[in-house]
Amino acid sequence: MKNPASKKIVVSIKNPAPKRNTVSMKNPAPKKNASSKKNIASWSLSRCGLWSNLILSAMITLLLAGSLLAGGSAGEAINELEFSAPPKRIVSLSPTASEMIAALGVHESLVGLTYLDVHLPELAGKALVGGPDAPHWPAVRSLNPDLVIVAPTLYEQAKEEFNDAAILIWDVDMNLAQSKEKFLWLAGIFDKTPQAEKLISDSQNLLELIALKTQKIPADEKLRVLRVALKDGKLISPADDSFQTEIVKASGGIAAVLGEGQEIVLTPENWLAFNPQFVYACADGSALKQFLSLPPWNEAEAVKNQNIRFFPCALTDRAATNVGYFVAWLSSSIYYESFSKVENLIEPNAYLGQEPIALDVPYVEKARIIDSRLMDFTHRTLVIDFKSPQKIVSTVTGQTDGIKAIGNSYSPTPVWDIYHMLGFEKSQQDLYQTLELDPKTTSLLATGADMTNLVVKSVEHQDLSVTALVTAGVEGNALRSAHDEGAYFEKPGTINIIVMTNRRLTDRAATRALITITEAKSAALWDMDIRSVQTPLDNPATGTGTDDVIVVQGEGPSLDYSGGHSKLGQLISEVVCQAVKEAILKQNGKLPHRNVFERLQERGLSIETILGSQYAQHRSDFVALLLNQRYQSFLEAAFSLSDAQSLEQLSDHEILTPWALGIAGEIAQKQVTRLEDAFVLDGHPQALAIALNALITGLVNR
Repeated sequence: MKNPASKKIVVSIKNPAPKRNTVSMKNPAPKKNASSKKNIASWSLSRCGLWSNLILSAMITLLLAGSLLAGGSAGEAINELEFSAPPKRIVSLSPTASEMIAALGVHESLVGLTYLDVHLPELAGKALVGGPDAPHWPAVRSLNPDLVIVAPTLYEQAKEEFNDAAILIWDVDMNLAQSKEKFLWLAGIFDKTPQAEKLISDSQNLLELIALKTQKIPADEKLRVLRVALKDGKLISPADDSFQTEIVKASGGIAAVLGEGQEIVLTPENWLAFNPQFVYACADGSALKQFLSLPPWNEAEAVKNQNIRFFPCALTDRAATNVGYFVAWLSSSIYYESFSKVENLIEPNAYLGQEPIALDVPYVEKARIIDSRLMDFTHRTLVIDFKSPQKIVSTVTGQTDGIKAIGNSYSPTPVWDIYHMLGFEKSQQDLYQTLELDPKTTSLLATGADMTNLVVKSVEHQDLSVTALVTAGVEGNALRSAHDEGAYFEKPGTINIIVMTNRRLTDRAATRALITITEAKSAALWDMDIRSVQTPLDNPATGTGTDDVIVVQGEGPSLDYSGGHSKLGQLISEVVCQAVKEAILKQNGKLPHRNVFERLQERGLSIETILGSQYAQHRSDFVALLLNQRYQSFLEAAFSLSDAQSLEQLSDHEILTPWALGIAGEIAQKQVTRLEDAFVLDGHPQALAIALNALITGLVNR
């Protein structure tokens, strides 16, 4: 990175919306040896040999004019940024930029992220530097970045912090066209334009598919759709010029006309005037549901008909690489009845192709993952064919003989509501028919975990081997057995496990293996502190509500026992536990040792929830404390004590109070005798509340 130490380097992406008056740049979609006639941006891309010999030069010149979000002023000198090679140490304070860089497959260049990036498997374990709008600059500096990506509001701070790193301004208030420009610009830097164009094409194909499907819906059957959120006790919605409004329209919904700006505060008047028929928001919506249950909000059709849905915030709040995917999911949630009708299909159900999977099991003929189109969306199915019919034990079909093939089938999110309406039997019937499988001799599990995240693991002891094939998703319906309610609810998440050995298991060994497998799965979840989605503050999960298992009885010398005291049971436990952990990492991006931000989020606690409005002014300092290993360890101890209290294994949670007062005094740098009652957890174990109040008390008294 050529950058004189005395010179600030600023790059900004074109933002054609003139009302925002931002720094602009020529459309950076990279073309080799192309030069801008306006002399706003020039690129020189050359490639010779392998990646190690790549020479990439991106000369970007910016004319800073007017009152700029980046802090520039009219007449400021032109700055140049030259990349002689792609940046290798990027700190991204933009979750959207982080997602794009990860999608390009160059996540190794990211060394620092915000706590909102923890959902991406490729970025698991990366250093955290705070929030997008509240970074801890010492943490950023410690990573020695050569490029720092910031929002316009952070530019002045970044400019003061760095003389030896480029500063890329990333405007978070963008539309879908600008998102595409930014993605191509990043791809050009890393010589990944073909990959970006493929991802953009895939997303565009989904958008076009949804456009065709929603065109079949009569105008008088289109629904009024509103994206909402609670902020400081007020109901808000995106402005008319937001990308989120574009998403509503792309999904076939009728969008509200509320005005332009950052966000719109909804009033009873404009709420009832629009009268939404479908409302959606991000993440856990218990507080929002409670708010909407009160008059006059409960008079809207969406509330009356319980047509309120919640999606991952990484989808609802980002114009990044998954726009097409989210539009397809949102649209199918709004119009699942229409999408379920055969006459409304755009393409017929069809086999699309397959990819082989290597399995070293004596009686397996072949294994592969088959792509198929069902209900207009791509499904992926693991199919394992046997050399001769086998006897299996399945939690779906029971004990069955004469089975020629087994597997595990992934259904994408846009068909979930459709299949829930049509029923399991109908969805399976269409799948078997499309894959030309005989339902009498085939046994398939079903999952919402993507088959590209399948984990295949084997372990051996002498001449005994055990193989496990696992998919796992735990973010939607992880539960704690004997504690959580069994009421049916639609959420993604399933742990499916297939176990095969190179032995013939007796009926006793095969059925006992179900217990061994379940124990190993639960051990993996406890090892990773996976939380129950129903009672996350109180309980770790033991499984999800939709887990299934297949045990193949197999061929070879007979084994009659698979309990934990047997070598077979030990191997089953080891391979299943390892495979479940790896599958959760691939699907949900969770490591066994995760940062405290993520573990708080998993308990339903955000920084805003913890601090509330009374202590919001301490947000930056509070985030800095959570980045400190000492205070991380303090909270981690509180997590464990909280679970112990929940299990009635801790007699008195006040044993933590002297430690908490000491921590508060350490932060305040003076003696503290009383903890603030800043954060309250009524009806839950108090250890975590005591620890969080210790941190807040220390800041208040500092």
